Amino acid sequence: MKVHATVLSVPSSDTPGTNIVVHFDDRRYLFGHIAEGSQRAYVERRVRLAKVQDIFLTGRTEWATTGGLVGFLLTIGDARKADGQRAEGNPVTIHGGENLLHSIAATRSFVFRGQLKVRVDELTEAPEPKVFTDNNITVKTLQVRPRGGVEESANRKRMTEDMDEQERIKFLKEVVENMFASQKSVNKDRNELEEVDPLVVGGNGSERSEKRRKSEDEENPGGIARYVQSLPPSTPSAVALSYIVVLHDHRGKFLPHIAKQLGVTPGPMFGKLSNGQSVTTRDGRVVQPEEVQEPSIAGTGIAICELPTEEYVEDFVANREWSDVEAVQKKLGAFFWILGSGVAHNAQLVEFMQRFPGSKHIIASPDVCPDPINFKGAAKFTTRLNMIDPVFFPPLHSNSTAEVAPPKEAIGAEVGMVFNIKPEWSLDTTQIPPPFSPEEAFLPEEGGKEFIAIATETREDLAQSPPEKEDFPGSDVEVYTLGTGSALPSRYRNVSATLITIPNNCSILLDCGENTIGQMKRVLTVEDYKHRLLDIKVLYISHLHADHHLGSISFLNEQRQLLRSTGDGSRPTFIVAPQRFWTWLTDYAQIEDIGIDHLVFVPNEHLRSVYDAPATYGALLSALKLEKWETAPAWHCQSSFTTAVTFSSGFKLAYSGDTRPTRSFVEIGQGATLLVHEATFDDELLEEAMAKKHSTIGEAIKSGREMGARKTALVHFSQRYPKSPTFGAGDTGDVVYGFDYMRFKVGEVNRFKRLVKGLAEVYKGEEKEEE
Repeated sequence: MKVHATVLSVPSSDTPGTNIVVHFDDRRYLFGHIAEGSQRAYVERRVRLAKVQDIFLTGRTEWATTGGLVGFLLTIGDARKADGQRAEGNPVTIHGGENLLHSIAATRSFVFRGQLKVRVDELTEAPEPKVFTDNNITVKTLQVRPRGGVEESANRKRMTEDMDEQERIKFLKEVVENMFASQKSVNKDRNELEEVDPLVVGGNGSERSEKRRKSEDEENPGGIARYVQSLPPSTPSAVALSYIVVLHDHRGKFLPHIAKQLGVTPGPMFGKLSNGQSVTTRDGRVVQPEEVQEPSIAGTGIAICELPTEEYVEDFVANREWSDVEAVQKKLGAFFWILGSGVAHNAQLVEFMQRFPGSKHIIASPDVCPDPINFKGAAKFTTRLNMIDPVFFPPLHSNSTAEVAPPKEAIGAEVGMVFNIKPEWSLDTTQIPPPFSPEEAFLPEEGGKEFIAIATETREDLAQSPPEKEDFPGSDVEVYTLGTGSALPSRYRNVSATLITIPNNCSILLDCGENTIGQMKRVLTVEDYKHRLLDIKVLYISHLHADHHLGSISFLNEQRQLLRSTGDGSRPTFIVAPQRFWTWLTDYAQIEDIGIDHLVFVPNEHLRSVYDAPATYGALLSALKLEKWETAPAWHCQSSFTTAVTFSSGFKLAYSGDTRPTRSFVEIGQGATLLVHEATFDDELLEEAMAKKHSTIGEAIKSGREMGARKTALVHFSQRYPKSPTFGAGDTGDVVYGFDYMRFKVGEVNRFKRLVKGLAEVYKGEEKEEE
């Protein structure tokens, strides 16, 4: 049997976390981070998830290490279902540090998955390392603290002593278990247990909704978790986890000729000896297994070690696990180091590596690893789009050179790197993919020559006869469609996020799906990224499906860090979102500082009428130079909204979120300068759109016409379309179809119709992806 560890992701703009899979024939074990971008990395690498049963999270429990976990669990559930596995058959166990249960329980209002049974093994402080073992491996946990960590742990205990710790853990476990106990899906789009806002469909909705809710709760006990109003208090924990992973000892080879010499009759007794059982011969002699086999082979393995800052090095190297250098060197063939920036060359750490020269030391850190393009599928088509029109489709940014070289005792980690553990130690770099080259987009076998001709024709046509730029209030507003896919990240489209920049005023982020920050970093220069991140004054969330908001904490963390570095850390950022989104943020803010005190919350629910507007509404109008901000119920799921924002300058923005067409949205969006509307399905899939409570392309365009929108941008396409959906005949004059990384000014939308011929060729022949 072969056993190996493969690097699936290392720190980069679009894969901020490090992820390693230990591969057995019958099982997979994930170690490191399940960060944002992890799902997409698995899709790119064609990694199958169905055999994953144990996830071991390293480091501290914070968004940087767990930001992709929720979406990952939803995807595993889908993979299990596709493979025909029952939820109760093989549960997925997540092993992680303090606050892991709290982090998952905070998502209780929007995460349910009946196809997957989840267990959480939160590794709280203990005098002895916790050990996990199964038929394949033994995993020993190391809890590493920064200098002063003992005092920090004592302070944390005092701050949470209002509830007995065992009671708190028990309560949180029940919440999490109920979240993954739902066996029925009301909203089939993502299998979250949701209900339609009764005000959308009219009639005596409240009574009907309450009856349905009670019925669903009786059939789906897991649904009860979402009605838990608050979680027991907690505080951040500085404990970082590392793991020692060792295979079990391998019994030596059975020697049948020795067994015969000892009087053992071939047959069943041979089988017993091979399985480690003693037997008695005819003459009464007891033969032990070790008498008839070669010496046992001691199990070996690897260590996965995370040190977030240099403050952790001292406690790590002093751990008694490393005291017997000779024994460790025989046991561990490789150390996978997950390090924060600036840690790799720490003198104590380098000296530690020197103590184990027979082991490979593989470093994954933001400064030691370069920043290559990891999502080659998307990059290939973005390169083609850029060739058609660099105005609408800017190039992607990458860096093939790391900030610092690894110490001479180590090597930098790369995606695809394999360390073979069994039958013998060896490092295999042959599976490392070559870096992305723009030439890949124009290979002859993929119609590159024909495409180049069409792209050149389009580009020359634009140069010779440039489209007229329209001039009207808001014509200079710039739009970045950062993520234009639906449901879950795919190879070609990330999930929902649209950045709207109003010059000399502010920027608004419309929804913020997983890895939105990664999309921004990949398409913007470093300086432009900082400028635009600082410029965002409002994060708008339409509803709480995972593909619309799971990049929010990364955004808030990155923006707050940048604001602090510029001395403007007290500047507020407005959150316009459903009340349940704010509940999630405030629950999560107990375990990580996300700058919650500098956020100003304006509930979507209270913007349906100016008479119900909260006190924060006036501050929002003033900060953004607005006349009004309105919402109306979307026809999609509970607490989902459409919105319209009217600026004093005369620019008006309307955004659908996810919804079936509604009269109320057309009413609040009347006279919109720009409508951003979901267009999940082609028109021939109307029945599916109705079933999943989405709009078709034709319906989205019709909504724009009914509200008199000057320009319409279509986004949120089904992931079954790796290419652009079918362009509607005659509908592209004031309509633009969104692509990831696309940018345009509202007054230049009519340029899009000149690109249609070339766009149709970009993805020609590409296989479809399923949702």
